[in-house]
Amino acid sequence: MGHLDYAHQLSVDDGQFAIAKVNGTIKLVQVSLATPASALTTVDVKIFRHEFIHIFRYAECRTLHPADVHIIELIDDHHKSYEEENDTVFLAKNVMERMSKLTSRAPFAAHPQHVSRMRRR
Repeated sequence: MGHLDYAHQLSVDDGQFAIAKVNGTIKLVQVSLATPASALTTVDVKIFRHEFIHIFRYAECRTLHPADVHIIELIDDHHKSYEEENDTVFLAKNVMERMSKLTSRAPFAAHPQHVSRMRRR
């Protein structure tokens, strides 16, 4: 599904930050609080890309089918700092550690270095 219009963007801006699996990949997202909790309702999210150590920057705003997004952990406001003027999020060390563990659980075949080792055997 495509990008959100301005009205949807506003509903996401006041949303809850979370670690989520989006289309099979662990991401930092901001989920709209206006989205009802239902397996049949699309979910409005802002997706943030990992930039450096504990820094994330806004990447895109999307409306996703519930099958394409799974909220793993809501992030308490005390464990993040969000600079709205430049769409930058800073996560606390403990949240980054949990997120890192989640991303390291990905199937090893998804990592190119592991695939090349498998081919040499």
